[in-house]
Amino acid sequence: MENRRRHLFALSAVFSLALGCSSGTVNPPNSGPQGGSNQAGSGGTGAGAGTIGSTTAPATGGVTTVTGGSSVTGGGNVTGGSSATGGATTVAGGTTAKGGTTGDLGGSTAKGGSTGDLGGSTAKGGSTGDLGGSTAKGGSTGDLGGSTAKGGSTGVIGGTIGGTTGTGGKGGGGGTAAAGASGSGGAVVIPDAGPVDPNKKITLWMVGDSTMQNCQSTGQCGWASEFQQYCGPNVTVSNQARGGRSIQTWIWGDPNVSKDNPTTAGGECTVIDDKTYSDNWTTMLDPTNGMKPGDWVYIAFGINDGTATCNRHVGSALYQSDLTYLATTIRSMGANPIFGTPTSGQSCQGSTNVANRGFGPETKAAGTADNVPVVDLTTLSVALYNSLKLCPSGSATFWFDGTHFKTDGATQVAGVVAQAIKDQGIGLAAYLK
Repeated sequence: MENRRRHLFALSAVFSLALGCSSGTVNPPNSGPQGGSNQAGSGGTGAGAGTIGSTTAPATGGVTTVTGGSSVTGGGNVTGGSSATGGATTVAGGTTAKGGTTGDLGGSTAKGGSTGDLGGSTAKGGSTGDLGGSTAKGGSTGDLGGSTAKGGSTGVIGGTIGGTTGTGGKGGGGGTAAAGASGSGGAVVIPDAGPVDPNKKITLWMVGDSTMQNCQSTGQCGWASEFQQYCGPNVTVSNQARGGRSIQTWIWGDPNVSKDNPTTAGGECTVIDDKTYSDNWTTMLDPTNGMKPGDWVYIAFGINDGTATCNRHVGSALYQSDLTYLATTIRSMGANPIFGTPTSGQSCQGSTNVANRGFGPETKAAGTADNVPVVDLTTLSVALYNSLKLCPSGSATFWFDGTHFKTDGATQVAGVVAQAIKDQGIGLAAYLK
């Protein structure tokens, strides 16, 4: 009788030890059915001990048997024991190995534990883990459904790039990027590159033709050459406008657009080498001295692009496509594009000036398609001319030749552009006077 009591006492001790191994760590919510002190699955705080060294299966996990004995499978030292598989420090269900407190499946440190792979708190599946954890994939800052990485509030899908409500994130299928502000198919919103900080020194790059270029010795003066006076102290105007250029010859250089074999089937001039750029565009693309994050770029053509023959002829589709190319490249360098329609010339109907420039619709269409702000300088310049009563006789101080300006005219047109930028709430306004 005494021997039987001792035998029952030993069995009770083993049963208590098994319970102790399986309750070392509270299983995270996402560890699911894998593990648990009395479950026969894998994972959780008592995972491997569910089938090997289970608290309810004395055949495997008994005191002295080969599987689950005191020193073999499920015993004190081997599978399911205190230091082997399922034991305190080993592979399946042990304290530091698979299924243990720090183990692979349901342990507290390795895969499946409190810091483990499936349902653990730190590694894959844990509170900072792969599936349902709080930091890595699937966690609160994780890859799938987490708050920081992919699908999270600041993640790749639905996060910073996709917005706080993006795909897999808190509320929808796309944020403020391509998929819209709060779900797939929403409006495309492309923010200005970088925060607007009027205390930061930036460059305002001017891209255009002779109506914008620097003043010449002849007295002809482009309005962009007079824009610096409307800027605050942290803006430097770099005028890259050049006379005689269409948008195509400005990008790829005048001699690099064919004159002899002039057009494609669509009537467009042919670029000879599309990997060779004009000096002006090359300057702006320079990684050291060119455009920087936070810079702004004002782009306006349309004076020469309507020329019937190459190499300056640009059709509607190509004009819009080239604007898109410029905007995309500018943004890739962290700068902000602005499109402008061309200035109107002196065109009088009695005492009223009327618009006489094209490419306004193409410029506006590109602005809408690419989410670039557009300054309708064609309309605004006509309004300026009429306010100054330049028709029918013109002005000896305003006009150089009815298309180009003298310093006075250039200064006033530049002021109109600066006011439009402020009136339209374009980010560059923060840097202007």
